[in-house]
Amino acid sequence: MREADLATIDAWYEEAAGAAYEDRAFQELRRQVDAESAGLLAIERADEDEAIGLLEYVVRDAWLTVPFIALTKVYRGWGYGSEAVRLVEEWAVHERLATRSRAEVDRRNGLGVYFWLRLGYRPAGQGELDSPPDGGRDMMPMVRTPNPDS
Repeated sequence: MREADLATIDAWYEEAAGAAYEDRAFQELRRQVDAESAGLLAIERADEDEAIGLLEYVVRDAWLTVPFIALTKVYRGWGYGSEAVRLVEEWAVHERLATRSRAEVDRRNGLGVYFWLRLGYRPAGQGELDSPPDGGRDMMPMVRTPNPDS
């Protein structure tokens, strides 16, 4: 995330966050990211130099967690979010930071749940995670773990 991305994101963030969550302020999101185990990435198209989305990630205890992803409205449904998640997962595995992936999605966001299901995630089972989701009871943890047969 570059400083120049902030003005672009501010222009569409409120609508995008509202589509993903009931209330997720951009400034609150920026404050929650700590440089050692987490990050906030701008999602850009290869042919443009402007942020069309953002992805928050946390790496802890071999888990890559994506608590938040948002795209500007005109770029939703074109695969940019899926590709961003795939690239972050690939990076975390390559760097040997994570072997499992987790996402947190608002239970009221049917399209968000479907997004993660299409990427191969499933709702976490009772007691499957060491810690509860950070977002509270309205958040549903989705997980993808390696296939033991692969």
